[in-house]
Amino acid sequence: MSNSIDQATLVDLIGHMKSCLSQPERGVSDTLEWLRDLSCCDGIILCQARHPSASPIRHLVSHDYPQEWIQMYLAQGFSRIDPVIRYAYVALDIYSWKEAYEHFGDCGQTKFLDMAAGYGLHAGFACSYAQEHSGVITVCSINVDSNVLQSVAQWALSNVMPALHTATSCIRQHKSIRPLTARELEVLKWSSEGKTVWEIGVILNLSEGTVKFHLNNIYRKLNVSNRAQAIAAAAYQGLICF
Repeated sequence: MSNSIDQATLVDLIGHMKSCLSQPERGVSDTLEWLRDLSCCDGIILCQARHPSASPIRHLVSHDYPQEWIQMYLAQGFSRIDPVIRYAYVALDIYSWKEAYEHFGDCGQTKFLDMAAGYGLHAGFACSYAQEHSGVITVCSINVDSNVLQSVAQWALSNVMPALHTATSCIRQHKSIRPLTARELEVLKWSSEGKTVWEIGVILNLSEGTVKFHLNNIYRKLNVSNRAQAIAAAAYQGLICF
């Protein structure tokens, strides 16, 4: 163990690893909060996806990441072009966002990077973990504007990733996240505010039939059967916030 790691941090690490394995959903959330405080970052997010890198994200947990950005990211399927996610399949363990950007060059990603920067996501680090032949990779990304990740945070992140990977794999999914279109997100947002089909139609200048069409698509993608279930599933997956 590095001399820079004190006993209290080691005890915390062991405690969070145990929590992840015994109470996956709560353990993952608490561990991310601990890592956020340890790294003094602006936000931290954990996602899990199946190989290859073009597959959609199947689970996501965040602390202090802009909710509007997360909604757009999922709806537009940005995981297919996100350099930080794509680089995870090349360089396991810890790497900087800068490394990922430089590895892929431009590759038509300038607009995506500019959009991310617009939400304060300029620089950071990520850590990826995958068990051999599992077909699933877990990525934890940390938004650190200073572009410096303290050694204690790197140590903690690297060592806790196997537990985060296992816990996230165990969390019961509604179903793999399927991207919602911008219009579907609008319909879902107004539904979550209690608007009727008619009211949503007036607000969005759509016919009631078109609103119902979008709602049915939402139900299918979220694997639910009504609006209440759709709102609950969307809130759980970070597609909407209250």
